[in-house]
Amino acid sequence: MYVARQMSEEQVSDIFAAVGHPNRLAILCCLAPHSQGEDSGGLPAGEIARRLEMAPATLSFHLKELSRNNILSSNRKGRHVFYRVDIPALLEALEFMVNNVCEAASSDAR
Repeated sequence: MYVARQMSEEQVSDIFAAVGHPNRLAILCCLAPHSQGEDSGGLPAGEIARRLEMAPATLSFHLKELSRNNILSSNRKGRHVFYRVDIPALLEALEFMVNNVCEAASSDAR
């Protein structure tokens, strides 16, 4: 269940900047189906690299950037690290945009 957190303008800006890179957006799209529900364990980095045909070093850089902005969570299982999208964080950023940009623009247009 989605629970709204109060994000700052800086946090929202950082999330959209991170998601704005084509490789990072591809990573999120790859991980999204494996990130929802209690039983979803995410995907290991090697599987993400294979599916996206991305060099491990490139993938590592982008995973670090997404994790730094709290868009991904990770869980170590043995020698593998599994990644999941933090769907509530993305929803909060979108909600911020709708409430503070879209609704403000539509109320000014009236």
